[in-house]
Amino acid sequence: MVEFALLAPILVFLVMAIVDLARVYTTSIDVESAAREAADYGTFGSQKWNPALYALPTTGTEAKMRLRACVAASKLPDYVGPDDSCTNPVVTYDLSPDRGATWGPYDAGMGCDTATREPPCWLRVTVHYDFRLIAPFHFDFFGVGLGLPVSIPIERSSVFPMTDLSLP
Repeated sequence: MVEFALLAPILVFLVMAIVDLARVYTTSIDVESAAREAADYGTFGSQKWNPALYALPTTGTEAKMRLRACVAASKLPDYVGPDDSCTNPVVTYDLSPDRGATWGPYDAGMGCDTATREPPCWLRVTVHYDFRLIAPFHFDFFGVGLGLPVSIPIERSSVFPMTDLSLP
C-alpha cells in the first residue's frame, strides 16, 4: 500500500500528460485543416478578389474565408464562436503578388482579381488557437512560474497560389 501511495501520483501525472499530448496533437491537425479550408476557398477563382466584392460584410471573400475556418474549427475544445466571427481561433490572411517575397493586406492595385495574372497572387491564411490543458500542473513559487503552462498557443498557416481552372 505504501509503494502504491508513493507511485500513484506519478502514474496519474503521466496518464494526464499523455492525454494532453494526444489532445494537443489532434487539435493542431484540426487547426491546420481550418487554415487549409479557408485558403482553399480564397484561392479558387480570382473573381473572389474583385475590389467591389471581397470585403462585403457577410458575402465577401474575407467573410467567407473566416466562416469556413471557424466552421472547420468549431469542434475544438475552447472554441469561441459564432461561426461567422470566431475569436478562438483567430483567422488572419495576407496576400503576395510576387510568389511569397512580400506579404501584406489586400490592395486593389495587386491585380489579384485577374485570371491571367503572371505570376499568380498567393494567399496565406493563418489560424491562431489558444489550447487549454486539462491539468497544467502550474504553480508559482516565490514569483517564479513552475510546471506546465496553462495554455499552449497553436498557430498554423496554409499558403496556396490563386487558380482559375476551366474545362475545355
